[in-house]
Amino acid sequence: KNVQAQAVVSTQSTGTISEVGGYFEYLRNAFDECARYHGNRGKVATKVMKYPEVEDYAQYMCEIDCKQFQLARILTNELKMIYSCVYDILNKNSEKIKQPRSQTSINLY
Repeated sequence: KNVQAQAVVSTQSTGTISEVGGYFEYLRNAFDECARYHGNRGKVATKVMKYPEVEDYAQYMCEIDCKQFQLARILTNELKMIYSCVYDILNKNSEKIKQPRSQTSINLY
């Protein structure tokens, strides 16, 4: 029975770690996208300054700013959800965090 219980706990821990890892991967991609936005905006701003008579560049810059603002709002909501999920995971697994498996396995025998 102890081996089965350890296997279940191990599977749950691995799932928890991979779930939190998925959140970090999502956030890394979101922040990379933000960096790309600033690079693209810089290129467009250069063209706006170089060719002020071409209104399409200014309009395009306004459009990408609006799109980025919408993405930032979505990311803010996602961050709230992710932080609450990670907080919940940490609370549910606080005993496992305080006593890692090496210490708890000694107590099982």
